[in-house]
Amino acid sequence: MILKRAFKPDRRRKKRQLLNTSVRIFTASAQIDAVGINVSDVGMCLFTLADLAVGSRVQVEFRPARYVQPIRLLATVRHRALYLYGIEFLLGSDHSDGWHRVSSLPEVSATLNS
Repeated sequence: MILKRAFKPDRRRKKRQLLNTSVRIFTASAQIDAVGINVSDVGMCLFTLADLAVGSRVQVEFRPARYVQPIRLLATVRHRALYLYGIEFLLGSDHSDGWHRVSSLPEVSATLNS
């Protein structure tokens, strides 16, 4: 018997790229290690053994593929399922403060669009 599955079209705003890299999360009270699962221009999914509240602001630091220095972004926790978190980058962050927009980095943008 052949099983038929009807796959729903992807309704996400932006295309995601698989990511398997170390991620550091900085909160007001701690520095937490995590593993990145995937990333897009507007956010990322990560795994960490931590208790981050949905809606909390964090800083996320990771090194995208083919990028020499790690980047640090201001983000908000948007979703939580046990230890998997959906993180949305705050793209309106002050760039003079050292924050970067992921899509403005040529290496990340090329990786995400390929």
